[in-house]
Amino acid sequence: MGSVHEVVHLETARRRALKAMHPHIFADEEMRERFKLEARIAADVESEYIVDVFDAGVDEATGTPFLVMELLRGEELGQRLKRAGRLPPAEVITYLHQTALALDRTHAASIVHRDLKPANIFLSEREDGSVRVKLLDFGVAKLIAESTAAAGATRNLGTPIYMAPEQFRVGARLTGAADIYALGMIAYSLLVGVPYWRQEARSAGDMVAFALLAVRGPQEPPVQRARAQGVMLPPGFDAWFARATAVVPAARFGRAVEAVQALGEVLGVPVGGDRWSIPGAPSRPGTVAAATAMTPAYEAAEPATIPDPACDSRPHGLTLARTQTATAVSAGPTRAARPMRGPIAAGLAVLGLGVLGAASWLMLGARGGGGPEATAPDPVARESAAPGPTAAAPATASEPSAAPGPAPSAA
Repeated sequence: MGSVHEVVHLETARRRALKAMHPHIFADEEMRERFKLEARIAADVESEYIVDVFDAGVDEATGTPFLVMELLRGEELGQRLKRAGRLPPAEVITYLHQTALALDRTHAASIVHRDLKPANIFLSEREDGSVRVKLLDFGVAKLIAESTAAAGATRNLGTPIYMAPEQFRVGARLTGAADIYALGMIAYSLLVGVPYWRQEARSAGDMVAFALLAVRGPQEPPVQRARAQGVMLPPGFDAWFARATAVVPAARFGRAVEAVQALGEVLGVPVGGDRWSIPGAPSRPGTVAAATAMTPAYEAAEPATIPDPACDSRPHGLTLARTQTATAVSAGPTRAARPMRGPIAAGLAVLGLGVLGAASWLMLGARGGGGPEATAPDPVARESAAPGPTAAAPATASEPSAAPGPAPSAA
């Protein structure tokens, strides 16, 4: 979908994240104007669990849509899962509860995320070392879906292994229930270490074949499927998962927080604790993506490129040239009446935008949901080689490795 770079605001010297999307996403002027409008609408929803966005627009020289957002420190939930293999129930509930609070706030404003997945849930470090979830990529999902449909695409936007059945139907009206479906799929991925649909996505071969399976909804009970991975889920997880991922949207939980509270009861974990510190978490910059407001010029920061949470972290056809100096891109004088687009265009030219390889998104995304298996305490236990399940020792985080391959995503 694009690339994210660390930049510096020339007047305030504050570091920000600049997300540049591919120019072909919004080919005509009407869509570009709507992009700016939708970005502002999404940014008007206030929540401590949604990334702050300071500027949004389309560069006049290159036609590149861009967003300027707060620069976050931490890692994507997908990267955390990759390091740990799978996560203990208390940690899962902490992240999902904060995510649910953000979702319920946006759903109340009639905004659907449409592409909820571990790569769009950012674990931002607080000053005390605990984690605050920041939900990424609100505001532009709807427009990208319309843009791809106008270009002849047949998908309703999203990452296939987390997409609700209705998202595979062209022209379907999406509600917050689509995000609740994704929340259920994410819960399975975090507790088991691999996505529910991993095998089907690998064997399907193309989007149409996978869609024919996905529109029927999950068929195998998740407790049984998790057992094949050596993971014992509580028996009550089957009923919870069946409701969260019901084929009929109206049959799902009415609110995201309601779904997480019910999951907490199944796992025997209290809901509401907002503090969780990640042992061995990498202390490094991360980035964001969402939408709006308007400010002056920015320049490229230090010679570094930050991975885009919406696209995961592994290179996949998107190439970025490192800037040589902090002054490689400079801004000319600005006018108070409107933000400068020229400096942003120059910055993007120096950093070098690549093109996403659309043909590889399905299988890369299918491989990208999980990482090496690890262990975690009850109520989700690891099966031993001997007959009968036993609880295993807590998971230990390994050194960070390359993030899973991306699936098509939208903001």
